[in-house]
Amino acid sequence: MTIAAPPAAHRTTRSLLRGLLGTPPRMVVEHTAVSRHDVVRRAAMADVYEFTSADYPGAALSEVFDTDGTTALGGFIFAPGNASSLAIAFTVAGGVYQILDVPNSSAGVATGINSSGLIVGMYQDVSGSIHGFSTSDGSTFNDVDFPGGHNTQVIDVNDAGDMVGSYSDAANVEHGFASSGGTFKVIDFPAGTDTAVAGINTHGDVVGGYSDATGTHGFLLSGGVFTPINFPLASSTTAWSINDDGDIAGVYTDTAGKSHGFVYADKNFSTVDVAGASGTQLTRIKNSGQVVGFYIDALSENHGLISR
Repeated sequence: MTIAAPPAAHRTTRSLLRGLLGTPPRMVVEHTAVSRHDVVRRAAMADVYEFTSADYPGAALSEVFDTDGTTALGGFIFAPGNASSLAIAFTVAGGVYQILDVPNSSAGVATGINSSGLIVGMYQDVSGSIHGFSTSDGSTFNDVDFPGGHNTQVIDVNDAGDMVGSYSDAANVEHGFASSGGTFKVIDFPAGTDTAVAGINTHGDVVGGYSDATGTHGFLLSGGVFTPINFPLASSTTAWSINDDGDIAGVYTDTAGKSHGFVYADKNFSTVDVAGASGTQLTRIKNSGQVVGFYIDALSENHGLISR
């Protein structure tokens, strides 16, 4: 599936992400049928979170993808409306922001961190190709590329060092993957046309998104069994994260075209929105219940968010 990058005026760090995970918060309505086999429960009232913003100093756009409780990370853009102003990976700890300068990159985003401080993400090289990366110290970087694939994106890493993400094949079809000890495994949702994996917990359960003739859906893969995840009555859903308790977080689009964060826990969905925001997305839910992501304010500016 080919998804065009957002217009320059609305460019986000996620324009570096390709395929399913690179779709920006939508303002276009899709009509997605909900299968009776999907995991659909009555949406609960929104959980109450207190959020702090995480904005790289001087940047007009910031987005957070993960945290280990001490260090948060993501990407920022100084001038989103300028085509030459590209995404830059960053970390923030104790209020101190640092750039992750991936060698030979023209753009980058940090997407995951585990309890050992191993950071993963992706970068764009000077030719425009996307590669995954990992680093333990912020100075030495290792490429992570799916063998024989193109445009590898590493989106999450668990405490065992297992990584997940997506890559494209020669026909530009997107496939999810998991990597353990350098061994890669393809993860494709059955009957889906494209698949991307966005989160993995310590049990090896993974979540992500897939597309089919009816639209975009989230999914859970646990114990070798795939289960669709669709927020009730939403036009599209993507699951971005799963913690060790099996709680899932992500983003859905309502029938008016607005994006909302969500948490699926104890067989119930809850909407999680920043008050007054025109769009919210959750990218990670931790074992403590803490969530991170980003939101779009009334002026259409992106801010990273971290719950307290």
